[in-house]
Amino acid sequence: MRDLFNLLFNNIDWLFSGIGLVIVPYIFSSFKLKNNNKEQTVFNINLLKDNTEKRYVKEDGMEKEKSIVNVVVDRFVQVYEAHGIKQNQIAFFIDKEFNLQLRDFKDNASILQVLNDDLIKWTCEKFGIQRDWIDGTSEKIYGRKDYYKQIERFIDDICKIIREGEEVELYAFKDGELDRADENHDVILLLRYPIDKINSRIIYKYVPIETYWMWGYWRSRFQLKAIFFICERLHIFIRGYDLKERKKIADRVVFPEKIINDIPISITWYPDDYIDLISQSVQAKETDETEKVREYISKEKYIQYLNDCLKVNNSMN
Repeated sequence: MRDLFNLLFNNIDWLFSGIGLVIVPYIFSSFKLKNNNKEQTVFNINLLKDNTEKRYVKEDGMEKEKSIVNVVVDRFVQVYEAHGIKQNQIAFFIDKEFNLQLRDFKDNASILQVLNDDLIKWTCEKFGIQRDWIDGTSEKIYGRKDYYKQIERFIDDICKIIREGEEVELYAFKDGELDRADENHDVILLLRYPIDKINSRIIYKYVPIETYWMWGYWRSRFQLKAIFFICERLHIFIRGYDLKERKKIADRVVFPEKIINDIPISITWYPDDYIDLISQSVQAKETDETEKVREYISKEKYIQYLNDCLKVNNSMN
């Protein structure tokens, strides 16, 4: 365009001739139209730009960009599949009040048609999942449960589950031999109890406990042993496993069922060995402090609190 202007001004006489007065306006008109079209093209590109919020998610080891809406749908389905319910079974598991059909779960588009606030809330409550996780605004799948210095809260929660008629299991995960002289040893706890069935398969609810019970610190160890003692009183079976991934459970960033199902070996330790007297079991361990632990339990009035809680349960039945 600059060359064109130079040509025009170098031939100024021609510019103001008859033919020049006809051609020049046409050139400027074309130039203006071209610029206008360029601006319109840019405007249209901006108009068509996908402004949907994006999230980067990992699938098959690869990072993929997805809209936040699809992340919500994927996580909603993942909740069910992580508890042993296939996508084609979801409609039959969810409460009938939602009136869902198999066709509602054939793909993300069909799920979007039925997925609403009430359905997400029902799912979160059923499995104990955080709404923020499904919404894609948090990586913490489960809500917080910290029982350190709050054994009474543990008792309350256990009594509530028992009140609902469910049989509770407690999982205790460690890694290697427990050593009171080593503060790096910790134990992670996980509660599990049945909430429903899909065909003949039992569906469980999981309650990860975020407390790192430090075996090398006396107060933490005594409180953990108090939990074992309370569970024994309630006839709650405690499953002990060695598990390197145990901290992911406490951090609430994984679904526990797959980890439990993938454990290659059976029970590796028995937590009740650490609360039994020698007179009760030849397998009893750390018996030099067993009486001290029981004195601690008595001093903190945990059993009295448990008995009061059970009386409330009985009065409500």
